[in-house]
Amino acid sequence: MPGPAADRLPAFAMLSLARKEFRRYLLPFATIFAGIALFFLAWGLLNPPTYKSSATVLVQDNTPIAPLMEGRTAAPSEAARATISRDVLFGHRVMDEVLKAGGWDNESLSPAEKEKLVDTITGNTEVLVTERTQVRSTDPKLSLVKITYADSDPKRAYAVAKRFSEALIEQVLESRAQASQSAYQFIDAQVEKYQVALGEADKKLQDYRSVNPDAVPGVDTDVGARIGELRRAADNASMDLADVGAQEHQLMGMLSRESQITTISRSTQANAQLGALQAEESRLLLSYTDQHPDVVRVRNQIRELQGQVRGGRMRGSVLPGSSPTMNPVYEQLRTQLAEVRRQGAAAASRVATAQALLRDELERSRRIIGSEGMVSALTRAHDVNKEMYEDLLKRRENARVSMSLDADGRSLGFQIQEPASIPAIPTGLRLMHFAVAGISVAILIPLLLLSMLVKHDPRVRLPLQIERDAGLPVLGTIPLHLTHDQFEQRNKRTRLGSALFVAVPLIYGLVLMLKLVDVL
Repeated sequence: MPGPAADRLPAFAMLSLARKEFRRYLLPFATIFAGIALFFLAWGLLNPPTYKSSATVLVQDNTPIAPLMEGRTAAPSEAARATISRDVLFGHRVMDEVLKAGGWDNESLSPAEKEKLVDTITGNTEVLVTERTQVRSTDPKLSLVKITYADSDPKRAYAVAKRFSEALIEQVLESRAQASQSAYQFIDAQVEKYQVALGEADKKLQDYRSVNPDAVPGVDTDVGARIGELRRAADNASMDLADVGAQEHQLMGMLSRESQITTISRSTQANAQLGALQAEESRLLLSYTDQHPDVVRVRNQIRELQGQVRGGRMRGSVLPGSSPTMNPVYEQLRTQLAEVRRQGAAAASRVATAQALLRDELERSRRIIGSEGMVSALTRAHDVNKEMYEDLLKRRENARVSMSLDADGRSLGFQIQEPASIPAIPTGLRLMHFAVAGISVAILIPLLLLSMLVKHDPRVRLPLQIERDAGLPVLGTIPLHLTHDQFEQRNKRTRLGSALFVAVPLIYGLVLMLKLVDVL
């Protein structure tokens, strides 16, 4: 746009021109100023200040009880800590209590309005969960849950944040108590189920063992040892039988070379009798005295026999003739042969008995091997049911203790680390910010428009412009002459514009004063 450039006109001339143009367009500038200022003021009134109230809840493992209950209770898992979330706080039950705490009337709200209000409260609520890092594994796990609610009413922000913190503790404890009770009931049902299964498995195993006496643990080892023992006994008996057979064959050969009858002289017989009586005397003296009747009798027989032997020698005669008698060697060999044959019969009997017992044990071993699969299956089912039953018994006891702790609220320790308070200072943009911004923008825009009008208006407004642009001297100027109507109209616009310029600060002051006294 053509017009007097700033470098072509002096500053005082530009200021004079700007003053004139401002007075000429006072009403439009005042209207723009008032419109912008009141717009920002209305914007600030329609956007009330936001008050935020926060409550911090400390959640930690119950450290005084944890060492005492170690191994007996289920530790609060990460899944349990995950219940501390927006889903817990924004349930229907909690939100109904929050609406009551915030002063909203649930009965007067329609379902759609209530749902919309709940969404608004949910959007204005911030839940931040912070987990403390454990330096040592023995350190308790800590969780800081910070609940922040923003509202235009500070008292309502405080009430809602306070109720949220209380509801968090109530809901988590109730959720854990219900979970513990449900776990206990499930485990208790499983214990009863496995108890019945264990009884049935035990009965099946006992019934099978009553029908099959050999189906007992360790019997296969005993049978194997018995088979080995019987085999050794049979082998020993067979060796004894072979040895006895060899002795029998040898004795029969010796017996065949001896005569059954032999001739013995009377003197030899007497000497043999004398030797037998002396041996009998020695045997008796080992047990009795010299005066014992048997000792006396044997000595008398010895003296008589000795007398006969001496009488025969003194007369120089020999005992008459000899008589045939049994050969003692032959008799001894026959006696030994009978003993050997008796031992052989005994050895043969032992061999037969050992072999019969070995056959019975082998048959028993085959029966045991045949029933081993059934016994293993029944035993395995019994052991599995027993192991599961004992494990479930321990788990049921642990679940019972956990249920008791959760019912009393002792498994997790809750502490209001920072209770909610009524906020005194709003957060974000306040009415003062909108007022300052509105006044600033309302002043800046008219000045900017005035500057553009002065700098870029192509019309000639000063004599200096003609002298500089055309190089001609200006002899004189004709001032602007207004009619009476034009003058009155101009004064009316001036008064109206001035009123607008004055009204805006008054309105601002009135609104701020009403805001300070909590009227707005």
